[in-house]
Amino acid sequence: MSSCFQLLISACFLLGVFSSEYLFDITDRAFIDECVREHNQNRSSVSPTAANMRYMTWDAALAVTARAWARFCLFKHNIHLREAKRVHPTFTTVGENIWAGAPYSRFTVKSAVFSWVNELKDYNYNNNQCNDKKVCGHYTQVVWADSYKVGCAVQTCPNGVAETHFSNIQGVIFVCNYATAGNFAGRSPYKQGASCSGCGGSDKCERNLCRNTDRDAEQSYNWTPDWDPALSSCGTFCVSVMIIRLISVVLLFVCVHFLQCRYSPFIYD
Repeated sequence: MSSCFQLLISACFLLGVFSSEYLFDITDRAFIDECVREHNQNRSSVSPTAANMRYMTWDAALAVTARAWARFCLFKHNIHLREAKRVHPTFTTVGENIWAGAPYSRFTVKSAVFSWVNELKDYNYNNNQCNDKKVCGHYTQVVWADSYKVGCAVQTCPNGVAETHFSNIQGVIFVCNYATAGNFAGRSPYKQGASCSGCGGSDKCERNLCRNTDRDAEQSYNWTPDWDPALSSCGTFCVSVMIIRLISVVLLFVCVHFLQCRYSPFIYD
């Protein structure tokens, strides 16, 4: 029986290793609200002030895309971003920001978004350029006026996040996708001017942001990107079935051996 117990412990360990680990679910309302709030707070406080900054709301399909890409545990941009219908069922352009860190405890939505927004110090609005040899594209995507939908996901990576200096230890990756996409060459992220002075006729000004009931409504989708690794990999259920089958074979062998020893099929004179 001790051997069977050890086998069960090993099975539980394997399930823990192979199962997908999440810090937050993309349907968790608290997580959704925090992602949206952190983006809008930074969008409403840009300097110089923005005339046409739209209020940003959650998009479930963008979150599905973010989750699918995060599952790769790779600190590189999604290779399908410019492929129509590969990252969203309706939007034809999608932007993306990625944050990665280690250990798991380093992650919060606030700190990750701050790391992107902190690139403001390396961005010059007047000439719409990053300072010499600096990165500022994460900041400009966060404050891109025409990007009004966001979807994010966070994934723990027990084997590390590839293409980082901590790729050999447990890490975490946070991905946010945006629609419509920002960071078009030669364009400033927003128009400078009095807050909301450039909003559309049916928009209302709320905390320096342009809100529109129709545009800001959340949509529901029945959609998954065809490149999602979860579609081709063996997930928790698949692994569970394999382990149960393995245990069944072992137990069957043990039972047969026990019966053979206790009730010998042979008759001796």
